[in-house]
Amino acid sequence: MMRGFMLRLVSQTAEDLVSDEFTHKELPMATPTNVTSAMVLDALRKLTDPGSGKDFVSLGLIANVRVQAGKVSFDIYVPAHAEGHMDALRATATSAVKAVPGVVAVMPNLFKKPKPRVVHGQQAVPGVNHVIVVGSGKGGVGKSTSAVNLAMGLKKLGYAVGLLDADIYGPSVPTMLGKGLPRNFSSGQAAATQDNQLIPNDMQGLKVISLGLLIDRDQPTVWRAPMATKMIQQFLLGVKWGELDYLIVDLPPGTGDIQLTLSQQSNITGAIVVTTPQQVAVDIARKGLLMFKHVGVPVLGVIETMSGFACGDCGSVTSIFGNGGAQRLATEDGVALLGQIPVDAALVRACDEGEPIVLRDPKSPSALAYMQAAAKVVAMVEAMTSDPTEKDIVPLAVEPMPAPAEGGQHRLAVYWSDGQKYTYDAKALRFACPCAVCVDEFSGERRITPDAVPSDIALEKALPVGRYGINLVWNDKHSTGIYTYRYLRELDSVKTAERPSAPPEMARA
Repeated sequence: MMRGFMLRLVSQTAEDLVSDEFTHKELPMATPTNVTSAMVLDALRKLTDPGSGKDFVSLGLIANVRVQAGKVSFDIYVPAHAEGHMDALRATATSAVKAVPGVVAVMPNLFKKPKPRVVHGQQAVPGVNHVIVVGSGKGGVGKSTSAVNLAMGLKKLGYAVGLLDADIYGPSVPTMLGKGLPRNFSSGQAAATQDNQLIPNDMQGLKVISLGLLIDRDQPTVWRAPMATKMIQQFLLGVKWGELDYLIVDLPPGTGDIQLTLSQQSNITGAIVVTTPQQVAVDIARKGLLMFKHVGVPVLGVIETMSGFACGDCGSVTSIFGNGGAQRLATEDGVALLGQIPVDAALVRACDEGEPIVLRDPKSPSALAYMQAAAKVVAMVEAMTSDPTEKDIVPLAVEPMPAPAEGGQHRLAVYWSDGQKYTYDAKALRFACPCAVCVDEFSGERRITPDAVPSDIALEKALPVGRYGINLVWNDKHSTGIYTYRYLRELDSVKTAERPSAPPEMARA
């Protein structure tokens, strides 16, 4: 579950039962006050997991704390060893939070399945350490070939790897890995399931899922975008991937719905962009690269295919599709050049005959280039995950703060994963909205004045947008502003000086 936030009204109440299965300490009575997310987290910190002896907050098993007018809801992820105590846990959590002064209703949401792994604060595919997407601005540049060989290359390096074919309209992974299919396999056969999840095919040691394995070989996919994105969500969260080090995702060409769905609803460790040296391909590849940057997905680098043809007789290299295109793209956009794959007849035959070149001919120039690219990906991912930066800091909760009774502006507080608390003036924050309605896209000039913002402006909802921002919905019905995390943390003229006073329990959450 994404360690994010979403404000909503909570109308249901839960029974205030008492149980000894999960222990908690009663909070001391205090004068009634406004309930905050920090107070709820502090109460839930008294909730102890009988298996580990640690509290649920520090274990990362509490998420999505929501407070509205004294009504509280939150999500609890129950460890496998505690699934037999679901009712006791619900009762004790309810009792603990109801003891908080000002709480009038409590609704804990309990989930049996294990909490997905989290990288950079967002939801990951259950059991998968790293999700790497392979994309391109246009088709026909060797994107699927690269995805297949990178996946197999990572497996050869000793990692547990899965391959998700997200190219719903033109799946080519089944052809490129066809030699590894079971002899009795026929395209379009019913998918095996376990625990209401699809079982991925084991193709030459890779766990693979593709629509091309589930429909007849020649059947076209005539679907509208919502159907395609639902299938991607099923492939991500409805497949029994097991424990994987890497899940490689072969994206469709372009920058459309599927790319946005993956970027905004799942946790992507990084993206790889594939292009040929030809300038027309590089120009479109740059659009894909900038799309990933726009939605906050780190770009691991660029792979150049069809990089040059080496004559088998004389050894001279001919740049059939130009040269240096990917290097220029990488240099201009500040990313790495992961590899240059030559024009190779053996690579073409390997793809058509269903066997990755890194297995079929491991000493060929193409195979060596892909193995080097795979090794670079591993090094970059390890460096990223071991060296957290400002990009890793995400909001844990967004809390509206009503205007004081004696007068003044509404405010809102944002609790960040680094333990900081920023408090913003609602009117100033609404005026600072970065959307195209409020700011001219070309000149950068603000289209509204401070006087145009109502004095009683207040926040109605805070909705997560991928791994990079918040969509703030205001009571003046303005709802198009997406505030990136960086933008929020840089608004010095808006946030107060409350950063040092963050609750210590938030810093440990």
